[in-house]
Amino acid sequence: MKQCVIEVIHAGEQLGAESTIPYLNPELAGEKLLVGANFASAGIGVLNDTGIQFLSIIRIYRQLEFFQEYQQRLSALIGPEQAQSRVNKGIVLIVLGGNDFVNNYFQPLSLRPRQYSLPDFARLVVTEYRKILKRLYELGARRVMVTGTGPLGCVPSELATRGRNGGCDPDAQRAAALYNPMLEQMLLSLNHEVGLDVFIAANTGNMLLDFIDNPQAYGLCPTNYCYIL
Repeated sequence: MKQCVIEVIHAGEQLGAESTIPYLNPELAGEKLLVGANFASAGIGVLNDTGIQFLSIIRIYRQLEFFQEYQQRLSALIGPEQAQSRVNKGIVLIVLGGNDFVNNYFQPLSLRPRQYSLPDFARLVVTEYRKILKRLYELGARRVMVTGTGPLGCVPSELATRGRNGGCDPDAQRAAALYNPMLEQMLLSLNHEVGLDVFIAANTGNMLLDFIDNPQAYGLCPTNYCYIL
């Protein structure tokens, strides 16, 4: 489950235009820096102990360091003022949080359930997420789209290990139901703190859940015969 994305898409890029290149790809150089960059690393989360079962992951604060480094490279290419302007006007998409439940709290050997109830853990994730977003703002991001989690109990790993009678895992579904409203309230508070509408909540959870529960409404096959890749 790919859950962590920081991606900068500069203003003017439209659907169908050149997509952003992973930041560590050697091809991201010269004029291609003007398109933006993708700093994503699958498997990580808000918390540092999320995704410890995976190798070679780039944790979120390292991604923020890369974002800062990217701006330095952009500045060397077009000058500091233009670089700052492009970053300010660019769109930053960030996806975090889901793995903190799927790849941390609900893992069989996780210590987190002994330390926190599910609501308290959701609050912890949101509290730490706020610090990440504040740092992103300090680095110049001014148009940030923050997605909530999807229906966590319906992702393949949860269906396979925790699903009941072929259905979605209710505990993971509850986690998403707790987390997403907390995230939205945090974004409102953070916008108030910075005095700008910088952070935009994109709650994809309800849309995806409706997609799963009512596939016929989208012209798809009955639920029992659909495949999600």
